[in-house]
Amino acid sequence: MAVTKIHIKKRGRRTTYYSFFDSVQVFNDFVDIQSASLNENNRGVLKRMNERITTSIRRGSTWYGSPSPKNVSELNTHRYFLGMELLRTIQPKIKDKLAEYIKLMDSQILSKPKVAYNDRGLGVFSFDRAAMGLYRLQPSASKNPVENTISQLQIELDTSNKTTAVKSVFAYFKDRKSSYPALRLYLMAGGNARVEGDALLYVGLACAELVEFMEIRGVAVEVNALLGTSFNSSVAMSVIRIKRFQDRLDKNQLLLMTSDPRYFRYRGFKSLIALSDHFGLNIPDGLGSLKENMGKDFVKEITEKQDRYAVFEQSYSIDAAINEVTQIIENYTQQIIGK
Repeated sequence: MAVTKIHIKKRGRRTTYYSFFDSVQVFNDFVDIQSASLNENNRGVLKRMNERITTSIRRGSTWYGSPSPKNVSELNTHRYFLGMELLRTIQPKIKDKLAEYIKLMDSQILSKPKVAYNDRGLGVFSFDRAAMGLYRLQPSASKNPVENTISQLQIELDTSNKTTAVKSVFAYFKDRKSSYPALRLYLMAGGNARVEGDALLYVGLACAELVEFMEIRGVAVEVNALLGTSFNSSVAMSVIRIKRFQDRLDKNQLLLMTSDPRYFRYRGFKSLIALSDHFGLNIPDGLGSLKENMGKDFVKEITEKQDRYAVFEQSYSIDAAINEVTQIIENYTQQIIGK
């Protein structure tokens, strides 16, 4: 595995340490490798954390979401978002609330492009549209017995003897803008101890809806998870890329890294220990804390002024998550029109 570069920024009495990870898999590999060679202090923190979590599981804690894990080993190997039942309940509610706002935002600035059709081969061939006027060609008589035989075989095999009365069968987006600036999203993962496990789900789902809203309007979006902590005037942070601009969004990875209590409250905690060790820091037993606006402050510190970005902080309700989405859309729109 390649050496993970350490970046350091100092501001007053605070020092920020951070590293970039190109994918979720790269990050998970880093955590496992780094955790195997911790210094004495951080190794003790991990050991005591495992002991506390074992006790918590035995007491039937709901801190890890549903269903409850059986043991620490199960948490350590967790790689897939398991809250699909909860997802099917919450996602429609988020879509409905966001839809009310999108109707107001569907202006000429960020309007949803309309699908149009043409007969010039521009766009993607639409089988459904072609099927609307599909009919079978009847073979014409020929003096050539070979041609008659081929024609008869085509009828029997039901090939090469169909056409459609619909000429405009190529679909494309009409008036779709291609010059919108790209948008880089950051999501602050996890939540403080008082937050119930399932409440972590809202921010990931809201982000997924935002990505769909932007990309269907021609805005390329990159998605990154922020996973970090603050202690003793130090900030330890990881930036984990979940989606490149040109990729489709993998919702499983997004929800796993940003909204899955089963992942964050074990693998995420373990990664805070590994990151601190990587940066040469001794993390306390409490693993530090998430400060208010920690994600926004961090991204502002590492981002060039001309870059367009948005940061999701921790949203533990539908209304809070929708408010973040709408604020991001409004800010992006105002930047485009120069207000």
